[in-house]
Amino acid sequence: MKRLTLALLLSLVFCTSAWGAATTYAGYQYWPAGQGASTSFSPSWFRNTFYKTSNFDTTVTFIDNVSYSWHSTVRSSASYVQTHWLSSQTKKAHCRANTTGPSWAACTAY
Repeated sequence: MKRLTLALLLSLVFCTSAWGAATTYAGYQYWPAGQGASTSFSPSWFRNTFYKTSNFDTTVTFIDNVSYSWHSTVRSSASYVQTHWLSSQTKKAHCRANTTGPSWAACTAY
C-alpha cells in the first residue's frame, strides 16, 4: 500500500509540473500590425496567452495540422488575452497583432 501511495504521489508531482510548463514562443518585442508568431505543432498545447504592457487589438488561437483551421479564437484589446483548446488533436498556438502595438508584448503556450 505504501508503494502504491508513493507511486501515485510521484505521478501527481510530475503531472503537475508538466501541466504548468510554459513556452514563450514570441518574446517581448514591439508588434507591428499583422505580425504573428506560432509554436511548432504538438498535441500537448492546451492554453495560449498574449501578454501586453498596454492595450492593443490582438488575436490568440490554435491552428490544427489537417485543415489548418483556427480553433478557440479570441480577439481582444485587453492587456491579457487567453484561450484554451482541450483537444488531443495536433495543433499549434498562434498569436497575431491586428493593429500596431504601442508597447512590448509576448505570447506563451502551455
